[in-house]
Amino acid sequence: MIKNYLISALRFLKRNKLFTGINIMGLSLALAASFIILLYVINELSYNTYFKNRTQIFRVLNYNEDVKVTDESTPYVLSKHLKDGFPQVKYVTPIRNVREFSLKLNEEFIPVKNAIGSNSEIFKIFNLSLIGQQEDILEEPNSIVLSQDQAQKFFPDENPIGEKLIAHANNREVVFEVKGVFKNIPDNTTFQADCFINSKWGLEQINYRTEDKNAETSWNSYGWHTWLFLNKNSDITSLNEQFRALEKTVYGEEDKYDFSLQNLSDVYFGSQHINSGLPKGNLKNIRIFSAIAILVVIIAALNYIILSTAVSTSRSKEIGIRKTNGASTQSIRKQLMAESLILSILVLPIALFLAWLGKPYAEELFQAKLLIIKSNIAIYVTVYIVLTVLIGLVSGLYTSSFLAKLNVISILNKSVQPGNRKSHIRFALIVAQLIIFCFFVSSTLIVQSQYKYALNKNPGYHNRDILFINMGENSEKSKVFINGINDFPNVISAGGAIDALPMTSFWPYPMELPGDKSKKIPIELLAVDYSFIEAMGIHVLEGRSFTPGDDENSYILNEKAVKALELTDPVGKRIDVVDGTVIGVVENFNLHSLHSDIPPLLIVASDNFAQVVAIRYKAGTLGNVLSTIKSEWERVLPGQPLDYKAIDDFLKEVYSEEKNLSVIVSLSAFFALMIASFGLFGLTLFIMKSQTKEIGIKKVCGSSGKGIIMSFLSKNFIMVTIAMILSIPPTIIVMNQWLSNFSFRTDIKWWVFALTYMIATIVVLITVFYHSFRASRTNPVEALRYE
Repeated sequence: MIKNYLISALRFLKRNKLFTGINIMGLSLALAASFIILLYVINELSYNTYFKNRTQIFRVLNYNEDVKVTDESTPYVLSKHLKDGFPQVKYVTPIRNVREFSLKLNEEFIPVKNAIGSNSEIFKIFNLSLIGQQEDILEEPNSIVLSQDQAQKFFPDENPIGEKLIAHANNREVVFEVKGVFKNIPDNTTFQADCFINSKWGLEQINYRTEDKNAETSWNSYGWHTWLFLNKNSDITSLNEQFRALEKTVYGEEDKYDFSLQNLSDVYFGSQHINSGLPKGNLKNIRIFSAIAILVVIIAALNYIILSTAVSTSRSKEIGIRKTNGASTQSIRKQLMAESLILSILVLPIALFLAWLGKPYAEELFQAKLLIIKSNIAIYVTVYIVLTVLIGLVSGLYTSSFLAKLNVISILNKSVQPGNRKSHIRFALIVAQLIIFCFFVSSTLIVQSQYKYALNKNPGYHNRDILFINMGENSEKSKVFINGINDFPNVISAGGAIDALPMTSFWPYPMELPGDKSKKIPIELLAVDYSFIEAMGIHVLEGRSFTPGDDENSYILNEKAVKALELTDPVGKRIDVVDGTVIGVVENFNLHSLHSDIPPLLIVASDNFAQVVAIRYKAGTLGNVLSTIKSEWERVLPGQPLDYKAIDDFLKEVYSEEKNLSVIVSLSAFFALMIASFGLFGLTLFIMKSQTKEIGIKKVCGSSGKGIIMSFLSKNFIMVTIAMILSIPPTIIVMNQWLSNFSFRTDIKWWVFALTYMIATIVVLITVFYHSFRASRTNPVEALRYE
């Protein structure tokens, strides 16, 4: 019986090549797109599953009551107290990414992105597989443990254990001994490391950068992440109570800090409210991309149903004969379902091949490696097969139900004709496809509009003709470099700061109100040199900007800070809480991206150790300025790599998520357009064939070719109009929710829907026009001889 179903199904698909071809193209495109999206979704949802016993791994968070900010920055000394005084804690380590750490290879220092300062318990916490010494592997100050990739880079095809490496750390050269090698950590994990070194290098870096000599013992010296491994079945509530007691012991009754634990499983998707440099997942994006995959697949499934109803009349005689020969309604339904399933299964390898071709481009869009993770193979196979079979079942469900119920006498008497019921269903299904298409197009236009708004909005400073130079570990040379650059004719101004604008990090500081010290407001800090404000073109409203003679007790406020601190005539006033004098007030500007509101800001003068240098140059002189910068860099820092970026490129990076979402939604609109057009093209052909006799009669009765064309186009025009109207409410609801992520946003304009309507109308009418035109040219004599 099953063999008979298969043979009949294959014969039908072979006999109806247009029907089969259109559905294969539509389904393969839809499945390929959904496979890529699902690969991304599965990878995101499997974040941190690499680590065994992850339910016992936690990081310590720190909530600051004064500034209402939660971050992951904790004192170094905390880990010792947790180890000694918290019986629930089995292993604990403070960790710090030692910046500007590089290793020497062939007379050149190679930067190591993730050089982690920690203690030996890090390997037990994350259960990292080690080759080499197992216990106390990092206890010696100059010990280093390399990842497999780093070991292969520096010691290709040889055993690195016991070998020496020269490193550049904290602005000096040091010899390290390789104590071990650990298995590479997958990309879809929160915790990343290229090498581990002793935590003393993190302490030394703090001393070097901040001159904090008590970082190892002070409860007020932050900058470390504390990770710990709890014993099984530990009571988190009890542990948090112990935290409260510890805080009161350390900080006293006026304690403003609140330590808490966050499980590793919650770090990726549960950290949106946390000021952290670790990668964060976005469940909203997961939902958006999953919805896109579902909608694209729905369009392809609707295509199958639409085309199946169109060819159903030509199959009615076949079904009538089968029923006359004893076939039951159930068996015919099974045969029709088999056709749908076989078609979807035939499409599976094509879709997988297309997904494989599109994977590199998708990785650029998602800004993530789409890994085929071994532990997830069963999930991939299950999801892909289930999705493929589900499409086949859903697509064939309506067709099989309708055709299997046809009355055999009516069929053989040829009284089964394409009636209003099927026409109405096809009409509704095509409208549903067009609603999805219009939703995608409108959403694309809105996302693109917000992206362009973010790039072009006046942020309160120059966002053109500026280069950012990353000084890295060479920040102590920033003053010399800036002075040299300012002497060149095409450079308008150059200045240094702690970060580029808009800043991606947050530096809140609790400041007491001058008139009421019982109240504190969160105010952000920006450290700049005396020429940065001029270089960025930030407008000074009152007072003046910094000058070379100003010391670190001179401050500039923005308008928001003046209002928050309740100051009148602020210039010249002394602020005791920061022991300084206000010398100027600047216009509010976007310190961060448009996602965030403008905060109260305190700008402090810091003439040395700029992390970023901003260089504003005359328009049209970029090539000449770059040449100048490179020569000056080589003079000041010979042999050091130059890392620079134009401000417009930096802004594109800041809003890369919005850009990528725009591209993904527009690609989805393109897929929806292609798939729906395939279906509409085929449907029009089938309808024209089935109505050849009707068209011939109309022409004999005096209808013109133009009139026949217009009658077909008008029906499709009505469908587009209905679809456009129905797509507007969900588009407005979904896009307003997305735009709510921005403190500064564009409005949804009427032209978005007008342009969408125009695009949809043109596409549909062009698709239908070809067959309508051919039908209108048919000789009525030939048409009436048809059938």
